[in-house]
This record gives sequence, structure tokens and C-alpha cells, in this order.
Amino acid sequence: MDKPTNKRSAIATAAVMVAGSLAWVAGISLAGLEGSPGFFGPGPLIADANLILEVFLVTGLSYGFLLARRGNIDAHQINQTTWVILNIGLIALIMAGSMQDVRISNAGDLADWRVGVTWLHAALGTLTAVAGLWIVLQMNGVLPRGLHFGGWKSLMRAALAGYWATALLGFATYYFWYIA
Repeated sequence: MDKPTNKRSAIATAAVMVAGSLAWVAGISLAGLEGSPGFFGPGPLIADANLILEVFLVTGLSYGFLLARRGNIDAHQINQTTWVILNIGLIALIMAGSMQDVRISNAGDLADWRVGVTWLHAALGTLTAVAGLWIVLQMNGVLPRGLHFGGWKSLMRAALAGYWATALLGFATYYFWYIA
């Protein structure tokens, strides 16, 4: 199998994986099952589905880091693009809407662990998602040349650390909302 066929196959596989994951999440919402009991017990189905997909996401992004370290840049590019697109989809379908449950009326509201951790998770996650999207747009030649970031290897490493920190804060958010 030649290289263009491998690349097309990888892109098709990535598209199916992202579309399937987002269809699963959308299906849960369209069926009105968001608040149904989840897989893990304490949380609702939509939160558990998001948790599972986020574990795959940070694992996949970490694997992409290894691909780059091994010099397989084409595979790295497809891999990271896939996970960033999935993350943007999860933000749009699940996380953005869930922020309506965590409105802040005054600064003292942030002292509540549920609210403070959720907003910290959202703030770091937003910065990380923007950095990840910027990198993907640049590495795929979509971002105009004038907007290219010169130190993008450092930005890639910082974004990966941001994804991990955001994931850990996501686990903390799940804990404070559904377990504690």
C-alpha cells in the first residue's frame, strides 16, 4: 500500500471515529437521555459519555506526541487534527451548554468547590482548545501565513500539558458534581 493510500485511509478512519463519537453524544441528547443514569453510577449518562471520550482524547493526543517524537509527522498531523476536532465537538455539544448550571452572581460563588473548579476547568479548557485549534489550522495550512506562530513546537507542548491539566480538572469537576 502506498503512502497516499495510507493517508487517505487514516483520514477516513479519523472522520468515522469523530463522526461516530459526536453522533453518539448527539443521539443521547436528541433522545432526551442526558440525565439518565450513567455507566459509572453517580453521574448522568451525558457526563459519563463525555468522561470516556475525554480519556480517549488525552490518550490519543499523548500518542500523537509520541508519533512526532518518532518522526512520523504525517501520522502526527492526522492524529492531532482528529483529536482537536473531536474536542471542539464535545465542547459545543456538551460542555458549553453545561455551563448554564454554574452561573456566577458574585465573586464569592467561586469559593464553592463545584463552581470554582468548574470555571477553572472551563477557562483552562477554552485556552487549551484555542491553542489546539490554532496549531491544527497552522499545521494543515489553513491559517493565513501572517497568523502563523513561530514557536509552535513550544505551543504544541504547552497545549498537550493544557489538555492533560484540563482533563484532570474535568475529573475533579465530575467528582465535585456527582460524587462528593
